[in-house]
Amino acid sequence: MHKRYNVGEPLEDDALKSMIWDYLGLTRIYTKRKGQPPDLAEPVVLSAIRKGTSVKSLCQNVSTQMLRDFNFAMVWGKSAKHSPQRCGVNHPLADEDVVQIVTKTNKQQQNDKNYQAMVQGFSDKYHKKKLEAKKKKQGKLRR
Repeated sequence: MHKRYNVGEPLEDDALKSMIWDYLGLTRIYTKRKGQPPDLAEPVVLSAIRKGTSVKSLCQNVSTQMLRDFNFAMVWGKSAKHSPQRCGVNHPLADEDVVQIVTKTNKQQQNDKNYQAMVQGFSDKYHKKKLEAKKKKQGKLRR
């Protein structure tokens, strides 16, 4: 037996929205900066179907650089055994968890084995872009 919903009725809209969120496997995760209260106005919405609902998928959703520089996460909410809980990238998140991502310090990044290659890659990219801009400027001056 199927239930019909009268869209526009506040109670039925909430029930319908809840069913849709459950069906799609959507999870709201709130972010928090160090020393500040959590941002409860705009959650990051993760999907169990697409990228998953782990700390790693949260970092990928926000920034790939954040995942590269990830040190640990502090988690408050249903998925934490105690509040706050210090977690790694594979920690599964629950709906309405609050997460604070702590990235590596500069010294920790410098001790990383891939640090030199990463710095060289950024330097090469910067100098290539600068050379292209210089050639473009010279091309405009010759015309």
